[in-house]
Amino acid sequence: MDTVQLTRPTVLVFFSIGPVVDFIFGCVLERSVVAGVVFIVCGLPLAALFYFLFKVSGESDGEYGDAHL
Repeated sequence: MDTVQLTRPTVLVFFSIGPVVDFIFGCVLERSVVAGVVFIVCGLPLAALFYFLFKVSGESDGEYGDAHL
């Protein structure tokens, strides 16, 4: 099975799209630029968690896809 390689440009795009979307949601939902910035700050740890999960899931090994932690 082919795995997705997370190269440097992919990681940059991954961490660039998240804050932009978070800022837009913050501005639209709360109608405030400050809320957009708060959404970015709160969203970055979640983006890092998703990146870690994608990276670990791509390094699976074995018959049942057990991931190495």
